[in-house]
Amino acid sequence: MIIDEGSCMVFSGLFPRAVVSSDATASKDTFVFPYEQGFLHLPKTDLTERELALIHLLAKSDEEAVTTNPWLSFLQGDTALPIAKKALQLVYLHHSTALPEDLRELLEAIFPNSLLVTKLSNQQSLLVLDASDTQDTSVVIKDILPTVESDFGISLKVFIGNAWIGFSEQDLQVTLIKEYALFQEYYDAKAQQSATTFAQTLLWGLAKDKEVEQLSQKLLTLLDKLKDGRELVTAMWQEHGNLVQTAQRLFIHRNSLQYRLDKCYQATGLNLKDLDDLALAYLLILKD
Repeated sequence: MIIDEGSCMVFSGLFPRAVVSSDATASKDTFVFPYEQGFLHLPKTDLTERELALIHLLAKSDEEAVTTNPWLSFLQGDTALPIAKKALQLVYLHHSTALPEDLRELLEAIFPNSLLVTKLSNQQSLLVLDASDTQDTSVVIKDILPTVESDFGISLKVFIGNAWIGFSEQDLQVTLIKEYALFQEYYDAKAQQSATTFAQTLLWGLAKDKEVEQLSQKLLTLLDKLKDGRELVTAMWQEHGNLVQTAQRLFIHRNSLQYRLDKCYQATGLNLKDLDDLALAYLLILKD
């Protein structure tokens, strides 16, 4: 349930004990609704039976009304994926101050495959992308990040999730939750770069013996669905990412190699022209 902007004066007059704060503090005695950049807390004892019935009707249940961000609840493993998509890429933005509304709108404009930008907390926001789009999000983000930080006067740490395609709804949910947990662990331990990719984070997890087996196997499964996927990765690695030499090793034209690289990205989310992505793919093959 969304409270329209400009209604604060009405609420303060009708419900003197209503409180607006930056964090959602749900309890059995209070309804919590998104309001502008924060949350409106409304004591149930201030409501008439008719008002309570209306809220129950609109929110379907007390539990749905008394909630925090549905995406945060999902990422913490408490609820189902709040969007009916099977091809998703999640980008996490850590910021020391609240994300400006103008910046949120800019992110939605820059990425035509943007589905939404939502606030997870005062220091973390989430950009949800349709992963069926073929552009490499990490390249765009790394290019614009210095300008964005300068123009908006904000310090950002961006974690770029993998573009996950070809999963069942259940597998996608599990994979996204595991990915979020890995990003959080990496952020707490070593958040130095302005922009960190999924490949960099998973390589860190493998080096530190973190619980990343499920993510590794999911990625390897996607690679194996690609015709001659392992051969492509191995050839690229042996030729140090040199496209001309890789094409010669595989006895194919340069354009044919680019086609196979594009197919690999669409299938796995890994850009083999990026050395981190290539190193991850090759390491997964070696460990198998």
